[in-house]
Amino acid sequence: MDPEKLDVKDKICPMPVAFTKRKLESMVSGQLLEVVGEGELEFDNVQRWVKNNGHMVVEASKSGAEFKILIKKC
Repeated sequence: MDPEKLDVKDKICPMPVAFTKRKLESMVSGQLLEVVGEGELEFDNVQRWVKNNGHMVVEASKSGAEFKILIKKC
């Protein structure tokens, strides 16, 4: 199953977390979501929110200012 995609580039906190939350709410357990964005704070906050809300960060990577986080909805 290919992951759903969410682009939060050019968004500053708290918007990347809000968009991630909204997208995950529309998905079923077990689905994957790939979040692509920019910024150290946003990278950290999205991962923290995911873990604190019972979902799983499958993979997280950064390249320069850009990041990619693969999330499994639990």
